[in-house]
Amino acid sequence: MSKFQTAANKAKPGLKIVGKLVLLTALRYGPAGVAGWAVKSVARRPLKMLLALTLEPMLARVLRKISLRYNGTSSR
Repeated sequence: MSKFQTAANKAKPGLKIVGKLVLLTALRYGPAGVAGWAVKSVARRPLKMLLALTLEPMLARVLRKISLRYNGTSSR
């Protein structure tokens, strides 16, 4: 095995844990928390208003689809 393959195999468990942590944090704080963070990170007022109106519903829809994929039930 090359050094890269060995390093990649050693990094996989850590990356898996980090990925789970990111996913759980996103689901915990939900679309509103992520959208709020994005809105306060933007300086221009018109862009802030656009993000506030569009980002939260879009993130909610995406997270609902992700949870349906892994849960297997429909919420509609």
